[in-house]
This record gives sequence, structure tokens and C-alpha cells, in this order.
Amino acid sequence: MGFHTGAYATVWQVEQKSDRWTKIRVSISRKNKDTGEYEDEFGGFIDCIGSACAVKAARLKPRDRIKLGDVDVTTKYDKAKNITYTNYKMMGFEMADGNGGQQPQRQQAQQQSSPYEGENEPEDEYPF
Repeated sequence: MGFHTGAYATVWQVEQKSDRWTKIRVSISRKNKDTGEYEDEFGGFIDCIGSACAVKAARLKPRDRIKLGDVDVTTKYDKAKNITYTNYKMMGFEMADGNGGQQPQRQQAQQQSSPYEGENEPEDEYPF
């Protein structure tokens, strides 16, 4: 199916253009059931537009997996050059692992480690 809402893509390159526009290079692949190999269905640049999407996309790293949200494809024909340009735009996405683009916070600061690691905390050392 290629480039569509709900497709999973791998990010290969991220370039922040402004606060409301980030360009990413992605690929979308599908496993060929006959050969067992993955084949590219789509590969190219997508403009992440809108401040929320662009800022979130700017935090992506190469090899991150995303699930495409609302997408738009437009074409423009340049009569003088006899060329058709195809533009891919995305207004939102989710991380494929479901964490919403948030980086894990080091397991909540190592579970608020106590200086008494594994020992019983003395009750008389508290100031109250």
C-alpha cells in the first residue's frame, strides 16, 4: 500500500527547516511472502508541517520507526520545464513503539534510588 495514513516507516534523515516545518527522509517496506525478503514500497522525503508535528519530527533520530498520521499528497506540473513535482506532507505521527515521541526518562531516575540500597532505612534520621 505504500505511503498512507497508518503505514509504518523507518526514518533515515531529519532536517529541521523552521519551527513549523521539518523534512524527513523515510522508507516503507513490505515483506514479500514468496521470497521472505523486504521490498521497498516507498522511499522519499516528507514535509512535517504544523508546529506540533515539526517540533516532534525534529526530535527523531535515524532508524526510528513511526506510524504515519494524517498525510497529504499533491502534484504540481511545471509547464515550462515539462516536469511534475510530487509533494508528500504529514500533519501528525506516532512513534511505532507507542511512547508518543517521548524519550524514556532513565527509568524514572533509577526509581528514586535511596542511599540505603536494600537496607532498612533508619527511622530516627528523618528531621520530622
